[in-house]
Amino acid sequence: MSRVFNAKTLKILKQVLQSPGVPAQTLFETYSGGISYKDFYNTLYRLEQQGLIHRREQGNKLALEITGDGERLLTRFHPERDGVWKLVIFDIPEKQKYVRVVLRAKLKSLHFKKWQNSIWISPYAMDSEIEEELKQLGKKFFVRLIKTKEINITGDLEKIFPS
Repeated sequence: MSRVFNAKTLKILKQVLQSPGVPAQTLFETYSGGISYKDFYNTLYRLEQQGLIHRREQGNKLALEITGDGERLLTRFHPERDGVWKLVIFDIPEKQKYVRVVLRAKLKSLHFKKWQNSIWISPYAMDSEIEEELKQLGKKFFVRLIKTKEINITGDLEKIFPS
């Protein structure tokens, strides 16, 4: 499964999106994330290695811009409702508990909520990359993705996902 991003990394990425061509030093000075200079630049390096930002020399300064992949990542972490409920149903054996733990963490990071023990649900648009990951898991484990526009009673779900 793809990498799970922490809140500080996403905040830096969002700031690069909001200020295209921003010098890295300016971004660090305005960033109030409470991380060290070294951690900040390590984060920028990882984001660049993952193809989420692009850096270029602008005079004698390092300027940052977000890539298309970076924009798609941000929309994944700040999703919008698309009118389709997504249910992920899984039954992963105790021998592969690690897979189950990783899957649950990934679902949480994608704004899914636990509806029942092995049934997670979300009303938000889903990236095709995530659908492909779930499909690949489904080939090895019992992991199913169900999409539906209609659920007979949604009052409890609307409480879980307030507008």
